[in-house]
Amino acid sequence: MPGPEAGVGAMPAPAYRVEPLDPSRPEDLGDLAALRTAWMLEQSPAGEDGFAQRLGAWWEAQQEARRAWVARSAAGPVGTAGLQVFTRMPRPGRPDACWAYVANVWTAPAHRRRGVGRLLMGAVLDWCRAEGMVRVVLNPSEVSVPLYRSLGFEPAADLMRLDL
Repeated sequence: MPGPEAGVGAMPAPAYRVEPLDPSRPEDLGDLAALRTAWMLEQSPAGEDGFAQRLGAWWEAQQEARRAWVARSAAGPVGTAGLQVFTRMPRPGRPDACWAYVANVWTAPAHRRRGVGRLLMGAVLDWCRAEGMVRVVLNPSEVSVPLYRSLGFEPAADLMRLDL
């Protein structure tokens, strides 16, 4: 007995694409500022006039070590991910190495549980592999742990932290 036809009674999943962000381009900086603001508004109702300019100045100062990606639907930006590259101090007899700290992975609420985070992380990890990163580190939220585990991340017991 055949099952229901595809699409009958179900909303089609929107198509998403992930692109590297270039915050030196005004439209990319605007998208990053809008996504970051939406993320913060989930936690607190505080907004900030001129935030895009402050974010742009920060990005300009950080740009050598930072990378960011945006997930887009036909309607516009729906998610973001970023990373910072750390270059290890050279050691005698050992090749130079870099590692990445992934942060600020966020998806708009209306687009969660549709694969956006996985697409973003796929782009991040592809970039890390292409650039020869030896390690990728992140500090996951509780809800994101299953995604990161499915991508091969494991808990690290060899780190310590001091909040100041």
